[in-house]
Amino acid sequence: MTEIGDPSFAGVCACGSPLDELDRQIRFRLPDPLLELDPAELEARRWGNDVMMAVEGVGAFIRCLLPVKLSHGFSATFALWLAVHPSDLQTAYEVWTAPEYADLELAGFVANAVDPWGAELLAAPARAVVKDREHVPYIVETSHELLGQVISKEWPHREVLNAMP
Repeated sequence: MTEIGDPSFAGVCACGSPLDELDRQIRFRLPDPLLELDPAELEARRWGNDVMMAVEGVGAFIRCLLPVKLSHGFSATFALWLAVHPSDLQTAYEVWTAPEYADLELAGFVANAVDPWGAELLAAPARAVVKDREHVPYIVETSHELLGQVISKEWPHREVLNAMP
């Protein structure tokens, strides 16, 4: 059996998985409600960029991070979209590059189905806060039972990684 510290270890977890597979960053391109829109229609109705957007007739969204603890000390971080009230999007836009950004708190609903939990997380209520001024807000709290477990529980890395594309 190869052990950590052994020269033949070369970036492999004790479970046999390459380390780079265990520290994963997963970025959702769009909120799920926008995936059905024709690209030209989406472009015509959309304001924003890859961290905040509003789509006429659909809603307002801000990218947030959902870190998930995995077994063996690793993690997966999902850069997903949080559906927010339009006034919260406006507030976020106004403070995004200002010192007040550090105090930004958002309440909204998860706007992506996150595997392996899938659609069960879609529309889960969530609260996000700025933990680091260099990052988008982090989802830290929810009243949703499963999302609460995703936030607080350590998950078997195979279960989470095998669900990813």
